[in-house]
Amino acid sequence: MAKREYCDKTFGCFLLRVGLAIVFLYAAITAFITPNNWIGFIPGFIESGRETFLMAFSVYEILLALWLLSNKKIFWASVVAAVTMLLIVVGNIFVLDIVFRDVAILFMAIALSVLTCEGGK
Repeated sequence: MAKREYCDKTFGCFLLRVGLAIVFLYAAITAFITPNNWIGFIPGFIESGRETFLMAFSVYEILLALWLLSNKKIFWASVVAAVTMLLIVVGNIFVLDIVFRDVAILFMAIALSVLTCEGGK
């Protein structure tokens, strides 16, 4: 019975990791392809260098996605993903009609961190 619970938890973590990674990869890749579709989500306090910020953030998202897929230090990767999603939601709170889906992604990252919090594995 214990082995079955472990396998379910492992598979669930795998699904959460892949789901989060896909979100970060999609956003990053499309930001490189069509930056004008994403530039509006850069917080207003970043007045100059918005395009540079978007490209740097896209690289960050790709690295985060690869970290999630690597299955290394997943607790910390999920905490970083959760903080990232929290900042995205808070930074775009006035367009919540658009970013409300990001709240679900935030909770995916939190769930992954809860499931992997045993020793930060």
